Amino acid sequence: MRLTRRNREAPPNAVAGEPAPAVSAGEPVPATNARRASAEPVAGEPGVAPAGQVERRRRLGWRARDTGAAAVGAVGSGVLLLARLVMAVATLIALLIALAIVLRDVDANRANTIVKGLHEGANFFAGSFTGLIGFSGHPKRAITVDWGIALVAYLIVGAIVANIIAGVGRGGLRFERRHRAVPTS
Repeated sequence: MRLTRRNREAPPNAVAGEPAPAVSAGEPVPATNARRASAEPVAGEPGVAPAGQVERRRRLGWRARDTGAAAVGAVGSGVLLLARLVMAVATLIALLIALAIVLRDVDANRANTIVKGLHEGANFFAGSFTGLIGFSGHPKRAITVDWGIALVAYLIVGAIVANIIAGVGRGGLRFERRHRAVPTS
């Protein structure tokens, strides 16, 4: 058996704990017994493929290519998580506005702390939409329509921003799948 620089295994006659003898490329390994001293390689030895098969190189540890691809994939997963978070926040804001619209339309007690908190929160997010459309003689309807427009606007803008962010994350995951080395057995 010849040991070359491409083979990363220790010579079969090496003793555990002792350094392997220095072998340059193409130089034969010193043998200690008659079987290893023979000129023919024996099938089943490490680094020797059975007759008719090509020797496969074993993958030992992570390659730089795998490490970079894994890093890009991890960032892509994090970016996808960020996109989901953006959409969840937009949905929660829309739900807050919808609850405030319903409570205003059913004439809920404005002195109640829960109702008051929901109206203040909805006014914080949809206050700039107040007065967008005017209905003469129907102030409750005007607020319902204005805040309804705000609700739809938050959902649409949230979905657009989340899709843009998710596109970046999906690109990172595609990069990882394309650039990961295929493991060999």
